[in-house]
Amino acid sequence: MSYSLRRSPRILAYLMLPALAAPFGAHAQIATPEPDPTQLVDRLIDEPRNDREVEIGLFSAYTPAFLGSKDYQLIAGPNIQVRYDRAFFSMQDGLGYDVIRSGGWRVGPTIGFRQGRRENGNSIFKIAGDGTDALRGLGKIEATAEAGGYVGYQSGNFAAKLDVRQALSGGQGLIATLGLHYVAAIPLSSASNAQPIRIAMGPRVTAVDDKYNQTYFGVTAIQSSRSGLRQYDANGGLLSAGFGLSAHVPLTERISGAFLMGFDRLTGDAARAPLVKDRGSRNQATVGLGLTYKFGL
Repeated sequence: MSYSLRRSPRILAYLMLPALAAPFGAHAQIATPEPDPTQLVDRLIDEPRNDREVEIGLFSAYTPAFLGSKDYQLIAGPNIQVRYDRAFFSMQDGLGYDVIRSGGWRVGPTIGFRQGRRENGNSIFKIAGDGTDALRGLGKIEATAEAGGYVGYQSGNFAAKLDVRQALSGGQGLIATLGLHYVAAIPLSSASNAQPIRIAMGPRVTAVDDKYNQTYFGVTAIQSSRSGLRQYDANGGLLSAGFGLSAHVPLTERISGAFLMGFDRLTGDAARAPLVKDRGSRNQATVGLGLTYKFGL
C-alpha cells in the first residue's frame, strides 16, 4: 500500500481518543517490530534531579521473539542514558533535545534507530529461548534510522506523552505512541536524603500508517508462495493497546534496580494478519529486570 499524508489525521484521531477518555499518565514504550529490551527502564517526563547525568547498566527481559509472536526469548544487554542540559541520548529514546521544558511541558525532536526483523526471529540480544519458524519465507526487514518528535506533559502525579517517529529508509513508515501514566515516589525512610522508589503505571496505545503495517504484517504474492501464508494487504490504524508498570528501586546512592512488566494486545489489520492469526498471537507480554549505575558530569 502506498502512503498518503491524508491518512495522518486518522492516525492522530486514533491516538487522541484515549486521551479524552482516560486520566493523564507518564511515558510509555513504543511497540517495535522486534521487541526492544533497551526500553526496560522508562524515562519519566518529570524534571531530572541532575541535568548533567549518565546512567549505565544491564537489562534482562523475557519477551516475544518479534511483534506478534507466540514464541518467547530471554534477552539481555547494555542500557545507556545520558542527559546534558536539554540534550539527551538513550538506547530507548535516541538522540533528542528539549526545545520546550517549562510548566510541566517537554517538547522536542528526536533521531533514533528502529530495529529490523530477522527471518529466523532471533533478537540480536537473545541469550536463551526456542527458535521460531513463523517468519520463514517472509524475508529480512532491515534496520533503519528514524526521526520524529515528542510532546510530554506532567502535572503532579499524572503525565502523558505522545511520541511520533518516521522511518528514514526501507519504506517502514510511521509509528506513534500515546502513553498515559500515574507516576509516584514512595519514600523508603524518613531521612531527608533518602531516595524513594519511583513507579509508573498506566495504559498506552500505538498507531501506525499503511507502510508500517504492510512491511511487518502484510504478505506479498512472492512472500505468500515462499511462506505458505495467504496473500494479505495490511492498512494502517490502531496497532495495539496495552498497560505497563515499571519500578525503580535505589540500592545505593548511585546504583538502582528496575522492574518492568507490560501487556499489549494487537488490534486492527495487524491482529487479522495471517502471520499473527496462523502462526503468532495477538497477546504480547514482557517482564524485565535492570541494574543501573548513575553519576554526574
